[in-house]
Amino acid sequence: MYTTRFTSSLRVGAAATMSLLLVLAVGGCRDAATDETIQEIPRNVRVLDLTPETVTEYFEIAGPVAPVRGTNLSAEEAGAIVAITAAKGTEVAANQIILEQDRAILKAEMEAAQARLATQSYNIDKVRQLFDAGKVSRIELLTAEGDFAMAQSQATVTRRRYDRAGIKAPFAGVVVDRYVELGQLVAPGMPVCRVVDPYTLKLEAYLTDTQVQWVRKGDTAKIRLGESRALADGAISWVGFEADRATGKFKVEIEIPNPDLVYHSGVIGRARLPKNQVADVVAIPRDAVLNGRVGPTAYVVEGDRAKLRQLKLGASQGLMVVVDAGLVQGELLVVRGHRDLRDGSLVNITETTQNPDGSLAGDPGELTAAGAATRIHSVDGSAVDQNREAGQ
Repeated sequence: MYTTRFTSSLRVGAAATMSLLLVLAVGGCRDAATDETIQEIPRNVRVLDLTPETVTEYFEIAGPVAPVRGTNLSAEEAGAIVAITAAKGTEVAANQIILEQDRAILKAEMEAAQARLATQSYNIDKVRQLFDAGKVSRIELLTAEGDFAMAQSQATVTRRRYDRAGIKAPFAGVVVDRYVELGQLVAPGMPVCRVVDPYTLKLEAYLTDTQVQWVRKGDTAKIRLGESRALADGAISWVGFEADRATGKFKVEIEIPNPDLVYHSGVIGRARLPKNQVADVVAIPRDAVLNGRVGPTAYVVEGDRAKLRQLKLGASQGLMVVVDAGLVQGELLVVRGHRDLRDGSLVNITETTQNPDGSLAGDPGELTAAGAATRIHSVDGSAVDQNREAGQ
């Protein structure tokens, strides 16, 4: 009886021991499987090798764009319009007739005056010969010379009146408007058409007393006309010496060459003027900056890990922003794939670029600084443009 109970106890103890060993073995397998399951997967990123940059700071001004030369032409004589030789939109040369008035009477007066001049010219020659021969008095010579001078003046006046009845372009340009029609009677001083010189445009704007110190005649500028993304090249042609008493600002004029007539006047132009240039700074793509509760941040790669950096930003322009503190030259800045990172995340560098905007060949234009250059952008009245020291 006792032996049987002891044997049963041994059997129960052995069974319990086997169960415990089985549980421990299964638990160990689960821990190994769990370790394999939670193994960290590296994030693929593109990095920018931060190098010294030369940054030019800009400011922006805006104003209307108009032709450098443009005028309304008015009639100088009375008469009906009998010919329109240049329609609206026609390019005309200097002194080309645009509108012609009825000149029949003026022509008759001119021919009569020329005939009188011819007679007086013959007469003065004969009187001078007679005076030299002593056959006429000096008073007769002076009378003949006076008649000749009056005939000359009359011929000049009638010819001038005949000429100005043909209304001419004062300079090479384009007829942009006409205010009269064929057969209409016009009086002296009445506007008849408008001619502008569209081959050189002019942007008129104003500078504050802090901006005017940066601007000199001859400085170049990039100008966007209207809503077009294309940038025109211009040059400062005038900087006011005296501030406007009402606004306290200085007038500035920027001439824009337009030989192919690709630009139009009457729109608002926005000019970007250089202000200051600083060398050896860190400038990064704006898209690489993350905004959180602690302010602007970015990730750099150290070894195989992403490290979060807090940034102090400076001026910005388009897709680029200057970093005053938080990054140093030579670090690898994460410019793609950074939005899914955490401080200390495992990363795998799949792409490296030297372009300041973080781009690579084949990237869409919207992601490159070159593409953004067509969209002038300013922050708090200042802007910067990114230029590599290698001459870009």
